[in-house]
Amino acid sequence: MISSLRRIDPTAARLSLFYAAYFAVMGIMLPYWTVWLEGRGLSPVAIGMVLAVTFWVKLIAHPLMAGIADAYAAVRGMTILLSCVGLLVFAGFAWAAPLWSYLTLAVLAALTIQTVLPLGESIAQAEVKARGLDYGRVRTWGSIAFVAAAAFGGWALERVGTGIIHPLVLVSLAGVIVAAIALPRRAATTRRRWSWTAVVVLVLQRRFLIFVAAAGLVQASHGVYYAFGTIAWRGLGFGETVIGGLWVVGVVAEIALFWVAGRLGRLGTAQALLILGAVGALVRWPLTALADTPWEIAPLQVLHALTFGAAHLGAMRFLRETAPEGMEATAQALYYALVGGVIMGLAMPVAGWLYARFGLDAYHAMGVFGLVAAGLCLGLRRTEVGE
Repeated sequence: MISSLRRIDPTAARLSLFYAAYFAVMGIMLPYWTVWLEGRGLSPVAIGMVLAVTFWVKLIAHPLMAGIADAYAAVRGMTILLSCVGLLVFAGFAWAAPLWSYLTLAVLAALTIQTVLPLGESIAQAEVKARGLDYGRVRTWGSIAFVAAAAFGGWALERVGTGIIHPLVLVSLAGVIVAAIALPRRAATTRRRWSWTAVVVLVLQRRFLIFVAAAGLVQASHGVYYAFGTIAWRGLGFGETVIGGLWVVGVVAEIALFWVAGRLGRLGTAQALLILGAVGALVRWPLTALADTPWEIAPLQVLHALTFGAAHLGAMRFLRETAPEGMEATAQALYYALVGGVIMGLAMPVAGWLYARFGLDAYHAMGVFGLVAAGLCLGLRRTEVGE
């Protein structure tokens, strides 16, 4: 056991701690934050407004904060600062009363804690590139922490009530501060000067746009699943335990892929991983439209390892290999803003319209997303962005 501990890379351990801390926050907030807001007396319309404000502000906040961090070569420092301010912002929710105060805090949350992940990802990718670390195994701990936090949050909610959610968020945010402080310091190097012109040049690069479109469509193919998967399964008569189990199957498959990703060889290139994600979507979603028993759906949930896991790994590898020097955090932020913001933001209303009109058959359209993404992936070349 001692020899095994000695083999643990300290840098990898620090990065794993960051992912675990950040996704523990998400494990509490994604399932339960709206429940807490409802418990505070907010109507469904008001809750939707609070969530929408956060969504749209972060489209600007991601590139803005990352640009500042890159411009001053202070990515780690900015990560720590935003984590600390983010904790104060969420503490303020305890005193929020009128709707405008919730909206104001939502804006501040989008400017702070919501921007931490792209900054942390840029640090992780730099360390992976410099030290040859296994990114998949480092990132695995984020998925594990998400599942654990969500399970604990559900247990606490059932026994204590909605009031426990806010303290749990604050405790988990404190963990993000500790993890941000523990992030590795990068040695000072001569860096290319950051500028908004360079950002525009990056965004307009044909290969970068193809990459964003391909990766974005694979992630957007989850639209019906994320928004209506549980509702659809309830409609098929599945119990809550079965539904929870089906979601867990997908996350476990994702974790398994992250753990072995470093040994995929030629299948581990950015282009190959993105193609695997696209093909996974092409196969998974049309078959999900036809499946109506847990035994049919469970094997399809394993494909989450491809539709999310492989696509995410491919995107991170692409950014690691092609982001211009001195703009690593900016490139990460642009990816999260364009894919997680613009493309997913457009896909979710489409998913809602399709599900309302066609029910489970809406999944067929998600398969088309995978088909288009696969075609775009084939257009990616190995030349670096900017050549």
